[in-house]
Amino acid sequence: MTRTFKTAALIFAAALVSTSAAGWGRMGHATVAKIAQNHLTKTTQKRVSEIMHGTPLVAIASYCDDYRSEVNATFPLDWTYGIGHAHTFEVDENNRPFNVLFHPVTGRQLTNTVYFADHCLQDLAHAADFPDSIRWKELVMVTHLIGDMHCPGHIRYAATYEDIGKYPVEFIGEPTTYHRVWDYYMVVNPLPFSFSDIAEICDDCSPAEIEEICKGNVYDWGKQIADYCQDCRLDIRDGDKISAKWVRDHTGLMKVELRNAGYRLAHALNMAFDPKYARKHTK
Repeated sequence: MTRTFKTAALIFAAALVSTSAAGWGRMGHATVAKIAQNHLTKTTQKRVSEIMHGTPLVAIASYCDDYRSEVNATFPLDWTYGIGHAHTFEVDENNRPFNVLFHPVTGRQLTNTVYFADHCLQDLAHAADFPDSIRWKELVMVTHLIGDMHCPGHIRYAATYEDIGKYPVEFIGEPTTYHRVWDYYMVVNPLPFSFSDIAEICDDCSPAEIEEICKGNVYDWGKQIADYCQDCRLDIRDGDKISAKWVRDHTGLMKVELRNAGYRLAHALNMAFDPKYARKHTK
């Protein structure tokens, strides 16, 4: 079986598993992965290709939605408990993501995408210490989780912990949930193109702008995302009708978050796999 055929088979098999994935949905996650792929250094591209056995990031961008229980059950590392279900993150009263898995006051378990992305990246920086199966899973996870953490519907704000937007709304005449609006409709409705077309549309920053976007660590990114998305997370309530105007008003936010996710995923992988890049960007 050729590499191209294997990749096509993987994408087709994933498509059969679920058509209602979480996060950005297939189109959004593929867009993030495509943007990231375009900004990997040659050294990082080589390392990623080795770990993925030639499969592109786009092909595995939604793997964690399609095989969530399998991912959760097959990580032997202690810190990965609950990783297969961590597609959202919670922030404190200052919109700062928690860097732990259990709330420091109440003790309840947090669903913490940012925490898991951070730990996957730490491991990938020492990829030689792990077997192929772990490196593969962690690269799959970080590709997905950095996309997930940029979705406006995936942030649990302190004042509304139980609400991540799964209440019913009407989207331009169609019954759905607010969570689904951001997971799916906000990508495919305003931008009815292929993921590579959307990536080209969103990937519009200069090198200096990209460097600014990628400053800080994943927790800094999480706070920026929470700050930027808070207004849109609070302006639609249970039973509201979402209009075409609302979609137009928030399409810019969607593009920014997809774009930033792609740039930051590339930056994070370059930092993990390319020593020259890491030395240049470490202060």
